[in-house]
Amino acid sequence: MTRNIFLLLILAATMFSGCKKLLEEDPASFVSPDTFFETENQCVAALNGCYIPLTGVYIPDLMISLEGATDLAFLNSSHIDARYEISPANPGMGDNIWTACYQGVMYCNAAVYGIENATIAAEKKPALKAEAVALRALYYYVLTSTFNDVPFYTTPVNSLNALNEIKKVGRMDAKTTRDSLIHELQAYVQYLPQQRTSDVAQNRISAPFAWMLIGKMALWNKEYDICSAAMEEIRKIYGQLAQYPFTDTWFRNKNTPESIFEIQYTWSVTGLKKTTSTAAYFTPTKTSGTSVYDGVDIPELGSKANPFVSLTPTEYFMALYPVTDPRREIILAYTYNGSYFKRPMQNNGTGKAWMGPKFWCPGMDNIADGNNQKVFRYADALLMLAESANETGSTALAMQCLNEVKARAEADAVLTVYPGKDEFFAEVKKERARELMGEYGRKWDLVRWGTFYEDVSATAASEFPVMKANLRPYHEFYPIPDKEVVRSGGILTNPTYK
Repeated sequence: MTRNIFLLLILAATMFSGCKKLLEEDPASFVSPDTFFETENQCVAALNGCYIPLTGVYIPDLMISLEGATDLAFLNSSHIDARYEISPANPGMGDNIWTACYQGVMYCNAAVYGIENATIAAEKKPALKAEAVALRALYYYVLTSTFNDVPFYTTPVNSLNALNEIKKVGRMDAKTTRDSLIHELQAYVQYLPQQRTSDVAQNRISAPFAWMLIGKMALWNKEYDICSAAMEEIRKIYGQLAQYPFTDTWFRNKNTPESIFEIQYTWSVTGLKKTTSTAAYFTPTKTSGTSVYDGVDIPELGSKANPFVSLTPTEYFMALYPVTDPRREIILAYTYNGSYFKRPMQNNGTGKAWMGPKFWCPGMDNIADGNNQKVFRYADALLMLAESANETGSTALAMQCLNEVKARAEADAVLTVYPGKDEFFAEVKKERARELMGEYGRKWDLVRWGTFYEDVSATAASEFPVMKANLRPYHEFYPIPDKEVVRSGGILTNPTYK
């Protein structure tokens, strides 16, 4: 049984690999669709595999696309995603995201099918299946947010016919896909642990993860009542934001109580671990062989780091923070321990900043860091509820949620009077920037708000001319890579990139 499960996942992982020999095999030789899991441990092992592709999704390239080529920051380098030099022939990070997400989808589909047919107690199945269903929804959330309309299927690849049929699936309406996923999550969320993620063993997902996905996809579809209801469920579990300290937001601090979902990374000098290089894009330049970063000694970062060209915060983003907002010193770095970096700076703290210690990784070795990657946390849920409540006319609730986020940062910044629907929405957008920069969402926010091209163009025009020269309205979504178009026999297309 174990061998059949393993080979099924190999088939799933190589579905779009173009491996002719594998596709010519008789599937009966390596898939036994009627005999899957005999124990709960085998079901859990399959679910463990569903998490693996996430470290191929939440990578530096996705960070650059979503955070480092927006109105908040830019990367002044030859990176094609940062410069918007992407096309179907050169899809940039879109290639890796497509492959990793569909690998995750196929692992989840196989796990769902295996659990449904497992010879274990029936009452054990819903919770196990719910985990696979929720993870599958995450992969589709990333796919639809990145590419818009994409192939959507939930069948397992357990035969050659199934494989051939899936290869014929073209683009499907993203809104319809999200509605289907929302409906499925609403049915299964009750079976996930009704507790904070930090209280779940082994950092597995819990119900708030599913509620976040419901809310995220509902916002894309402008289904504000659905989003509000989902975020209220999270509030029941997480309570008041004030109980969670700012240090919860630092990437180095892992699986903290405010966290709803993080991508797990570890690094140790005692052995090889799973690492990322994301921090290398957020760290100030350094003097080789020392712990001096842009003229300032930072012993905690050590001397072994070798950061890349760093993301540069835009003038618009830096201006969003009043000097009294403590997030300013966490997300931006003008100084360290009272010493100013060499970047153009004035004594009043104005000038160009580096990205701040929220993203730095102490003890980074070359470009490898062991920070977790923050994907969902509670402050995001409150801001989503503020946005959706404002849309439905629940102004008191909207004010309460926005002010909860503001008050944790700076008590004097709270709104005392509802300013009107449009003005409140504008403030929510600014607060999402102040609170959530670097958490894999800014570009997707701009796209779903319908302001991506306008906002990025306005920033790029004065600060990043190369990006401004290349940017086009169709860049709100990535093209499907040419090689996937060819493999589909032309069923997949990129009409906006013509």
